Amino acid sequence: MTVKLHGAFSEFAGGARSVAVDAGDVASALAALVARHPSLAERLRDEHGKMREHVNIFANDEDMRYLDGERTALRDGDIVHIVPAVSGGEW
Repeated sequence: MTVKLHGAFSEFAGGARSVAVDAGDVASALAALVARHPSLAERLRDEHGKMREHVNIFANDEDMRYLDGERTALRDGDIVHIVPAVSGGEW
């Protein structure tokens, strides 16, 4: 399966925009990603190991928060998107 890195996350992975990993769920996909690009570890998780609030993770087109969280199952061909939160702007 593929992990696609959007925004600044690509910069912390040496410019990689996508990384192929073997994983059965979102948690193992993130672990495999961090094993290959350790600088992403502190960008994805806080000092207690919890996912940072400003990180949005999608399994294919679905936000993992509305699925089974990090236990969301993945199959061959699935795509995990890691997207920085966007906020601000003018009303």
